[in-house]
Amino acid sequence: MERWEKNVRALAYKNKQLAEEMKSLILQNADSRVHAVEVSDSRKILTLERDGYTWRLNSGLDPEGAAGLYAERYTVKPFYRYFIFGFSDGLAVRKLLERCDDTNLLIICEPDKEILAEALRQYDLEDLISDHRVWPCIFEMWEDICSAIFGTVGYSYIKLLEFCILPGYDVLYTEECRTFMDEVICTITYEKARVATFSTFNRNIPQNMLFHMKNMIKQRILTQAKYEMEQEGMEGVPAIIVAAGPSLDKNIKELKKAEGRAVLFVVDAALKSVIQEGIVPDFVCTADPKAPERFFETVGEREFLWCCCGWSNPFPIRTYGKKVFYYDTIFPWWDEIVQNELKDEIPMHESGGCVSAEAFQLARYLGFRTIIFVGQDLAFTGGQSHTEGIKGVLGDNEDYIKSRYLIQVEDADGNLLDTDFQMNFYRQWFEKTIRLCKEETFVIDATEGGAKIEGCAILTLEEAIARECGREIKIYDRLEKIPPAFDDAQQKRLYQKAEEMETLKDDFSRQVEKGILLGTALLEEVKTLDAGRLSAKLKEITEQNEIIENHLFARWATMYAKENESDLWEDILAKEDMEIGEMIGRNVRLLESYQAGIPLFEEDFREAFRKS
Repeated sequence: MERWEKNVRALAYKNKQLAEEMKSLILQNADSRVHAVEVSDSRKILTLERDGYTWRLNSGLDPEGAAGLYAERYTVKPFYRYFIFGFSDGLAVRKLLERCDDTNLLIICEPDKEILAEALRQYDLEDLISDHRVWPCIFEMWEDICSAIFGTVGYSYIKLLEFCILPGYDVLYTEECRTFMDEVICTITYEKARVATFSTFNRNIPQNMLFHMKNMIKQRILTQAKYEMEQEGMEGVPAIIVAAGPSLDKNIKELKKAEGRAVLFVVDAALKSVIQEGIVPDFVCTADPKAPERFFETVGEREFLWCCCGWSNPFPIRTYGKKVFYYDTIFPWWDEIVQNELKDEIPMHESGGCVSAEAFQLARYLGFRTIIFVGQDLAFTGGQSHTEGIKGVLGDNEDYIKSRYLIQVEDADGNLLDTDFQMNFYRQWFEKTIRLCKEETFVIDATEGGAKIEGCAILTLEEAIARECGREIKIYDRLEKIPPAFDDAQQKRLYQKAEEMETLKDDFSRQVEKGILLGTALLEEVKTLDAGRLSAKLKEITEQNEIIENHLFARWATMYAKENESDLWEDILAKEDMEIGEMIGRNVRLLESYQAGIPLFEEDFREAFRKS
């Protein structure tokens, strides 16, 4: 087996798709811009032909020494995550890895796939690629990078991250470098918002998820709606996302003209306004864990098709949701069980944090190539927070706005208007997502007010309907006839599987107890251990933490401990030079908070699954 084949085989264990791409490039053996040239001591370095110039990707005089100097730039600390832009010949990465311990992680983004292919061809990298602390990606496979970042930038590591850019890469790949760094920063922002959300809703989220875990057994999956729409053929039919911004009052009467010529996704906060206008939504989307019950006070005996996820407030589903289409994950163990019964996928997507973002992602999943926004202000247009339909639900308008963290953004005409930090985060998410999906999705902002969303065509709702809603369609009639996803036998098996959560919980409790004992023991002797024994103890604790973090029950336990978890990690992050003993002490307290959350889960599980 040739050297490159061993390298690619090692890579395949971590990323099969990337390994296949590298194998294809190597076997093509086509003229490349990347070459390996011999320098001092018979060492080869990589060079890149670009813009009529030959760039060296390492020192031609002393590649080993230059890689070592690069690695020494960075302070290596326990538990740090290093985001490395560039791979070159792998030597600098190897030198940095030599200084790391088992608590560290290196996420590598090589912006040029030809460079990585040539490195795999020229150098023995099998051990480096196989190392569990190393995760290589290429810029071209952007979804892999996003997944690696999202899986790494947990709240506990926000201040334990460092960017490392290989020499010359910031000049050669400026835009790619900026995009890579922006994605990490964006993920940090999202993670902060996520933790804030968990702290705000606290126990409501796992309670909601347990309700939906049971309720979905007798309900529908959004995949069924997708297949029905594919059978109908939805070409030339747009989706209209009806949000609850103040501009909805301006053009909601125009929306009536789109009925039967578009598919209307109405968010829960806009439902009252839509009902008052006599408009029948095709889907009502609700995602907020604490969506106010007054959003739904005019539903009465009307029947709608509801879209919700595991976080959604159960109230409207329990009260009005006769026909519900579920999407997104509950938690991995349960998702796999459901998929095995369903013999199909559960739609999952990156959340934008608000219900209109959820509706946008659902429309994309269902295959709509044209999506129209209405009431998507994402700002306090005209000094108002929301549509008149929910006036007073969130309190006095002026008091509500004053309570927000205000900033200013531009509208479509370049004028400044007030928004808050949260809505601006949603706006940025829409802009990023629209940019990434621009090849397959055309987005029109027909809000007629609010913050400008880059990437959208700006039209009035009247113009948008005249231009895009030319075909009549009655998809609602087909969708409401879709039966539950599971038959009686499947439902019985799912109820039985759900009971196995008790077993998962018990095993998780044992693993947490072991982690607490390991940490407590190390605290008692940390000051007496030499470097070698301390490293071995830290490795044992890290391995046990990984078992706990990757446990099938961990997601539930962390939700019950979120408030304590964020408080503990705030202590850690506030003191960047925290001693190992202090950090281990806080890790023990974190595990104890998981332990304390288990009885709360037991109580909620009994309420959700054993109450008639």
